Amino acid sequence: MAEALISKESFIGLDSCVWLYSGAESPPYIGSAEALNDYMRNRAKGPKGRELHAQKEASLRGLIAALLGGKAEHIALLSNASECISAIALALPFREGDNIVVNSLEFPSGVLPWLRKKGVEMRVVSHNGTWEVSAEQMMERVDARTKLVVASHVSYLSGARLDYRKLYEQLKETDALFLLDATQSLGVVPVDLSGADIVVSSSYKWLLSVHGLGIMAFNPSRTEQLLPATAGWRSVERLFHERRFETVEFYKDARRFELGYPSFPSIYAMERSVEALLDAGIGQIERHVLELGGRLIRELSALGFEVMTPEAPERRAGNISVVFARGEELADALSREGVLLWGGDGRIRASVHCFNDDADLDRLLELLPKLARTLM
Repeated sequence: MAEALISKESFIGLDSCVWLYSGAESPPYIGSAEALNDYMRNRAKGPKGRELHAQKEASLRGLIAALLGGKAEHIALLSNASECISAIALALPFREGDNIVVNSLEFPSGVLPWLRKKGVEMRVVSHNGTWEVSAEQMMERVDARTKLVVASHVSYLSGARLDYRKLYEQLKETDALFLLDATQSLGVVPVDLSGADIVVSSSYKWLLSVHGLGIMAFNPSRTEQLLPATAGWRSVERLFHERRFETVEFYKDARRFELGYPSFPSIYAMERSVEALLDAGIGQIERHVLELGGRLIRELSALGFEVMTPEAPERRAGNISVVFARGEELADALSREGVLLWGGDGRIRASVHCFNDDADLDRLLELLPKLARTLM
């Protein structure tokens, strides 16, 4: 029996529902709720509070760096993953005739910024009904005018996991940069910054935190010359100097992409949740979700459902998706029974994390066939 790695008692609300919704957002982690109170207490200390905020920020950068196998100076903290991707879109020096390579399993935040680039072609690699794309398929669309390849580590739609390291090994032989969206993987399976040029992630899904932060991490080997198109007081090394009305002196590290104060409440909350994830061990969490997900795939298939997510462990993470035309209605019906998952885009998606266990799957598998039949 697969038991939770972080107990349900560590979260608010899990005593009254089955939470298979982490691909959308995680349940409130009690440690993060306590950290928000710490933020308010520290803010009441005035100048001393600002010093304490800075300490928490430095601690979080170090923890995220540990998750990614990078260094604290490689980490920028923005407001959300979409802002991170748009910051890269603004920073890249596009010329007419350049192209961007994406795939048809990509979330809109990885697509929309490029539609604003006049004269730049967006090449879409189709999944062709298999619900996954390979490194080879992505590379087939890369040429000498490719400026950037954008891909999610784990698809929000199908739950398929991309072999991003294999893709990056080939991209390093070209001039194209690689932006990896780890929103659906960071915190539940290992993510390696050395396997991409830029890694972005949101804060409120698998990282067990709250809204308000976007993580943008840079592999310095090919991004040192990448400069932001905007500037704020947090992106420069010196604020008050003789030439401050004449020149911009960006930080040499990732902070050059930050503009003003970050969401300190979110920083406090995420520091506590990431610490808990690292204590549990990302490798242990990965083994846990792959075991539960494997069971779910097998039993859903046996019940006659069309599972979109690959069964092979190395080709998936925590998201398990099932084709269902009326997915939103099915998710609503399950929610009324206390089982929370995502429904939409012609499918339902159950997201398995460190706090889930076999009892959660038992409840889903008990209800799903009966409720699905009422909607067919």
